[in-house]
Amino acid sequence: MKLTNQQKGAIGETAVVLELLKRGFDVININNSYLNYKNADLICMNPNNGKSVMVQVKTGTTQNIFAGFTSETNGIVPNLEEKIIGPWVFVFMNVKDNNINMEFYILTKEETIELIKTSCDWYANAFNRELKSKPMVGVEVDWLKGGSSNATKLHPEYKSTLHQTSKDNWWKITELLK
Repeated sequence: MKLTNQQKGAIGETAVVLELLKRGFDVININNSYLNYKNADLICMNPNNGKSVMVQVKTGTTQNIFAGFTSETNGIVPNLEEKIIGPWVFVFMNVKDNNINMEFYILTKEETIELIKTSCDWYANAFNRELKSKPMVGVEVDWLKGGSSNATKLHPEYKSTLHQTSKDNWWKITELLK
């Protein structure tokens, strides 16, 4: 099965919507009314108290899920704190034949900022090289797993800022809606 990036993104967003609906929340996909809103994909609302949170979804089919940013050659992503406005859900889609299996990794706003900052700094400055162009920012699935499993084959030197797994940690969104 060959999927376009837009199809992958739509599948990931829809899967996250379903997970949040199962938890009793109302969800609006902003991309249905505003083509590719830059800072969030979903608005998740608690119908009991009116609280809401903006959620960004990033979907990938490789071990490196692109975050939608490029960093400067010095490893800094300009205005990162303003660009990340709520929790993020990274969706790893394993596509084989006509089957799609998904894993969900949920990070708070603060965890997302810290992971992107430290990994970009490491990539630009700790690799003992000079970047000639601005690299796209990616997050390794192994980093999202946290703990002792956060070393990757491609980048074993970088240690994730996540000390525990973020897999299926939907509570990081539901806590914001209490």
